[in-house]
Amino acid sequence: MTGRIRTAVRVEGIVQGVGFRPFVYGLATRLGLGGLVGNDADGVFAEIEGDPAAVARFLVLLEREPPPLARIDKVVTRDLAPAGTDGPAGFAIAPSTPAGPPTPALVTADNATCAD
Repeated sequence: MTGRIRTAVRVEGIVQGVGFRPFVYGLATRLGLGGLVGNDADGVFAEIEGDPAAVARFLVLLEREPPPLARIDKVVTRDLAPAGTDGPAGFAIAPSTPAGPPTPALVTADNATCAD
């Protein structure tokens, strides 16, 4: 699979309960990337695979255009070997995993009065 890369992404901050996984899904499918997104006790994780330029664009937009109630404190990436996961049909939202020691999740304040 020449010309493809796969990147693991870990996002920490207020990224749970704010539509972050659907945001990542929409961003990845819009850019024609494969992979998955999920959350666990530490935040949101993703594996993104595709054209290097599209993966780079994904990483920029991930931090530049998060959901309105999200607050990204840290994004960590690492290279993975390509798995051959293609395009939008090959991108999924993984079920939440409760594995690991419980840690307090950062959650936004009640936003019922917010017009957005």
